Amino acid sequence: MRSRSHITPLTIRYSDEDGIALILALFIVALCTVIVTQLTYTGMLDTSLHLLSKRSLESEYLMKSAINFGRAILKADVSEEDAEQDAWGPFLNGIEIPKEILNVRDPSVRVELEIRPVSASLPLRAVVSGDRANVKWRDVFQRFFEKMGFDSDELPDESGLFPGQVFDSSQVVANMIDYMDTDEVSYEADDFVGGIESNLPDSATFPNRSSLRWIGELYAIPGMNADRVRRISPFVTAFGNGRTVNINLAPRIVLESLHPEIGASQAEAIIQLRSEEAFTNVNKKGRLAPDIIPEEVYNEITPLIGIGSRWFQILAKVDYGSSTSFMRAYVSQTKPGELPLLKITEMF
Repeated sequence: MRSRSHITPLTIRYSDEDGIALILALFIVALCTVIVTQLTYTGMLDTSLHLLSKRSLESEYLMKSAINFGRAILKADVSEEDAEQDAWGPFLNGIEIPKEILNVRDPSVRVELEIRPVSASLPLRAVVSGDRANVKWRDVFQRFFEKMGFDSDELPDESGLFPGQVFDSSQVVANMIDYMDTDEVSYEADDFVGGIESNLPDSATFPNRSSLRWIGELYAIPGMNADRVRRISPFVTAFGNGRTVNINLAPRIVLESLHPEIGASQAEAIIQLRSEEAFTNVNKKGRLAPDIIPEEVYNEITPLIGIGSRWFQILAKVDYGSSTSFMRAYVSQTKPGELPLLKITEMF
């Protein structure tokens, strides 16, 4: 009996220790599993980040190569006029660059290039020269804003200066003149609506530096808002000091805005003519007047139209698997045959 009483406690103590050891073993196994899982996840994450970084770097270099390819194409064009018939013409609406040109071997990579002359758009800076408005361009922009629906959209000001107030096409142009001209008083003209600068809220001022630096500044002009800026952005530019529109490339709505007597049929006829042969300084008058537009209309728009471009926008797009990257560059060319100079480059 005494021996059995001694054996029982030993058996119980052994079982407790065995249970504790089992728990410790399970804990160690679980801990190792967590560590291994974490290391595996970290390794996969590092691999993914490395791959992403590699693709990002490769995309950037491909886009830079595409931009330089576009500059080389522009250099190859030695004609005075810029038109869709030029060497860079096929890239006007964006096309894929053949893979062998950029030495691209990965089938999942696609590089596209778009080249657009800035002068195909309406020049915002042309509205003002110093402290004076350019009447011809003032009226062009009034017609353009009207065609873009400013007189009917009833959209309120979002500049933060006149909350809730609605400005029509003429008022927006007058406000734009106030924003850019070098004086600090409201724009006034006998044949046009007045500006708003003298009525600005306390402490509010306009830059008054005679130009816009970029299209984003339009948001600061009373009467502009996100919807209006979005609608007009494809047809206007704030780059360069040009004060003419390239008649070889201007969109239909830009052509129609140049003069009240240029309507849809006249604009369509101009587009048809230039698709057959580019306008030059020698032939543009004979081809336009009087068959397409009256000679007096041609004489009125002559200061507003040109046939060449100094500034170009080059847009490169890279599709790399499921990711897409863009690079935009603005380049200037002083004369045909020169390699355009890079002025502004941005990635997005």
